[in-house]
Amino acid sequence: MSLSEGRGRSAVLAFFTERVRRDLQFSNIFRVDFTASIAYSAATLFFLAGAELSPQLAPVLLELVSTYAVLHAIKILLVIYLEKQGGDAREFIGSEQLVTRGVYAFSRNPVYVLSLVQSFVWSLILICLGAGSPHAWLSYALAAALLYGHYWGMDRLIIPHEEAALRRRHPEAFATYCARVRRWFGRRLT
Repeated sequence: MSLSEGRGRSAVLAFFTERVRRDLQFSNIFRVDFTASIAYSAATLFFLAGAELSPQLAPVLLELVSTYAVLHAIKILLVIYLEKQGGDAREFIGSEQLVTRGVYAFSRNPVYVLSLVQSFVWSLILICLGAGSPHAWLSYALAAALLYGHYWGMDRLIIPHEEAALRRRHPEAFATYCARVRRWFGRRLT
C-alpha cells in the first residue's frame, strides 16, 4: 500500500467517523429508553429461557406485544406532529411557537407518557412469562423496578432539562402552559 492510498483510506475513515458521530447524536431520552429496553429485553430473555408457555397465555402475550407496537407507532406520529409544528427532535431544534394544541393540551410530555405505558405493557409481559415459574416473584419485582426506573429516568434526568430549555426559549408562554397543563397528564383547574 502506498502512502497516498493510506491517506485516502484515513480520509474516508475520518469522513465516515464524523458522519456517524454527527448523525447518531443520541439524546438523553434515547439513552434512558435504550437502557430500559435493554433491561426489559434481558429480563424477557431470562423468563423466556425457562418458560413453559401455556396455550392460554399465547393470545395474551400476542395482544400485549401488539399493544406495545401500536403505542410505538403512536409515539412516532406524535414526534412527526411536533416536527410539523417547527421543531425537530432529531436535530434538537425547538419550534418558534410552544406547541400546546392537540394531545399537548392534556400532557406536556405525551411521548413520555406513551413510553411509560409501553413500559407498563412490557412489565405485564414479564409477569405473564414468569407466571407459574419458580421465579414468579422475580418477574413481579423486575416488572415493578424496571417500570419505576424508566419513570425515574424520564422524570428526574430528562424532563427537567427539557423544561429548562423551554423556559429559556418561551418564558411567558411556558409558564402559562405549566399553570394549565400537568407534566404527565391532566389539565389543572384554574
